[in-house]
Amino acid sequence: MDFEQHLSSLSATARALWDSVDSDYELTSQEQRLLLEICRTSDTLDALDADVQRNGVMRANKVNPAVVELRQTRIAFARLNAALALPDLEEDEDAPPKYQRLGTRGPYKLVKGG
Repeated sequence: MDFEQHLSSLSATARALWDSVDSDYELTSQEQRLLLEICRTSDTLDALDADVQRNGVMRANKVNPAVVELRQTRIAFARLNAALALPDLEEDEDAPPKYQRLGTRGPYKLVKGG
C-alpha cells in the first residue's frame, strides 16, 4: 500500500504522530495500516473536540451529537493503540515484560515479576 498519498491528507499533528512512530519503530505493512488509522482517528478526535468547544456540550436542550461521537472515537482510538501494541523504547531488553496483552477488548494487566 502506498502510504504517501494517505499521509498527505493528515493534519500536521497526525503527521507528526506518524513520523514519530515511524522513525522509532520498524513497522510491517499491517502495522503501518493500523498506524494510519490511529492518525486518522486522531484527526477525527481533534475535529470533534473543536465542534464541542465551538458549540458546547448541549445544543437546543439536547446533547451535542459530537459529544457522543467523541466518546466513541476515544474508545476506538484506545483500541487501535492497544492493537498496535508498540513496545516501550526505554524498556530493558532483558527484563520481563511489565504488561501482558489480553487483546483489543481486554485491559493490560501487571505480570508477576515485572
